[in-house]
Amino acid sequence: MKLAEEKIISGTAFLTFPFMEQYGLFCGFTSRAKGFSKKPYDSLNLAFHVGDKRDAVIKNRQLVLEKLLKGNSRFLYSARQVHGDHIIYVTGEIGHNDGDIGIDADGLMTDRKNIPVMVMGADCNLIILADIKNKAVCTVHAGWKGTLNGIVIKALKALRKKFGSGPDDIMIFIGPCIRQCCYEVDSDLAGRFSGRFGRGSYLISREEKLYLDLAGLNRKHVIDSGIPAGNIKDTGTCTGCNGKYYSYRKDKVTGRQAAIAMVAKKIRG
Repeated sequence: MKLAEEKIISGTAFLTFPFMEQYGLFCGFTSRAKGFSKKPYDSLNLAFHVGDKRDAVIKNRQLVLEKLLKGNSRFLYSARQVHGDHIIYVTGEIGHNDGDIGIDADGLMTDRKNIPVMVMGADCNLIILADIKNKAVCTVHAGWKGTLNGIVIKALKALRKKFGSGPDDIMIFIGPCIRQCCYEVDSDLAGRFSGRFGRGSYLISREEKLYLDLAGLNRKHVIDSGIPAGNIKDTGTCTGCNGKYYSYRKDKVTGRQAAIAMVAKKIRG
């Protein structure tokens, strides 16, 4: 089974998981190339909140809808990310402005067809949870605050409560994010993590500097929650190393890539 497929559509690279189509689900991650945004947001920025021109962001979202999701939906649904741990349920009736939901949330879940839920980041860990039995998806924005507060664990609990999702039926997709090779943290932050989770390979010392592995820690969280290791698919991509992706640590003022998931009968194309 192929882990991920990099699709190049109109010059834009997307990471997708074609084997999920047999379950009527779409899961994928965007990159930064070949959109409409100008520097420093160049070019496929999907976030309204970073200072980019709204018209450019709308065009970028429409490009993703048309090229990647083949026109199955009118909007990409996103919330107001606040580095918290709140998960919301999204339907077509939820209030929004061009897909922008005015609610504080760092996780969006749905079982409604053709409602693509999206979280965005530029170094933060973006995670997709997909229930292949009950046909439900959840996207999670897990920066250091969300990871420290166990947001992916709370997302699993929310799926179980809302849809009856069992651990064997949930696939986990870990997207591009800043990895341990590049994510240096200070001793105070390292102490907060080790104080909550104990010491482990997610936190290492190299040349008297401390480095944190958010993706590895979130992987541990889902395994500890009962998800089989074989159900976890990690892209392994570091936003600090790979210029195809936005990195806040490198650029400060920049755009945001996204994790997108959708329930659909079939992704045409």
